[in-house]
Amino acid sequence: MRPSEAHPQSLESLHGDIWNRLSQATSELSNPWRTPTLATAGPDYPDARIVVLREVDLHERMLVCFSDSRAHKVAGVRIQPVAAWCFYDPVSRIQLRARGETRVHIQDAITRHHWEKLPDSSRRLYGTVPRPGEQILAPREIPFGDHPVEQFAVLVTTVHELDWLQLKPEYHERARFRWDADSWEAHWACP
Repeated sequence: MRPSEAHPQSLESLHGDIWNRLSQATSELSNPWRTPTLATAGPDYPDARIVVLREVDLHERMLVCFSDSRAHKVAGVRIQPVAAWCFYDPVSRIQLRARGETRVHIQDAITRHHWEKLPDSSRRLYGTVPRPGEQILAPREIPFGDHPVEQFAVLVTTVHELDWLQLKPEYHERARFRWDADSWEAHWACP
């Protein structure tokens, strides 16, 4: 990391704290960063929704979530392979935006790895016969198919940019981190 200026909390320690918070969110059910907003570009308009952060890998700069392979977000990523994640913690008043290239994995080693760790109750949710968003008669009248694994998708974002913002009563702090070939470049930014 190449910080551009000194600060009481160094950019390097802040960067480490960001990835630690992300990692903790994958295992703490009540962690507000566990359910970020994922925004994708669709064929007609941008789209955003809440997802569950499933895995974080600092060394590979990866954020992972799951989806039904027939969902609008999957179609959007296939057209425009980018995504933006937005995390917010109302207690610390920290917002984090992460942007990067995003790939869809269906019926490959990555999906098999994650599928094996899913409990049966979660696996069943990927086996609906109607597509996500399709009209149904009633919430509890959803038919399920026999092969939910075929509709299970894993979205993996390789993060190229982090934008961190902490809201404080007297002032706000903002820092930006950008991946540049082999390391993170970092600088403080005006909120």
